Amino acid sequence: MLRANKIILFALLTGLLLCCKPYNSDEANHKLIQGKWILVDTDHDLFDTVKVDYSKQITYLIFNDDKCSQQMVDLNEISDYTFTIQDFNLSLYTDSVLNSTLHINLLSADSLILSTGENSLWIYKKITR
Repeated sequence: MLRANKIILFALLTGLLLCCKPYNSDEANHKLIQGKWILVDTDHDLFDTVKVDYSKQITYLIFNDDKCSQQMVDLNEISDYTFTIQDFNLSLYTDSVLNSTLHINLLSADSLILSTGENSLWIYKKITR
């Protein structure tokens, strides 16, 4: 009787483990990042090769499926990318060529913090529609 209970318990636990989908943070982050974000604070010295004072610009990031647009309203500039998220890194591609990789320090329903290192930090808030 004890052996039969062990076999049944083993079968149930095996079935449970095989039927449950493991947590995929990349997939969850991809869903969570969707929408429109506004830059509310920044702390950085240099982005790419051009020094831009993002704190004096209205800047949006808009994520839709696997597309991302950066809109700098005051400069009338729009940059379009495709993106992937893997291991809390946001990779931006232009024409399938890697443009930049940003680390996701925080991603919640209303906050997004990205960085490229110790001296570069971008803080976004989600805009509700």
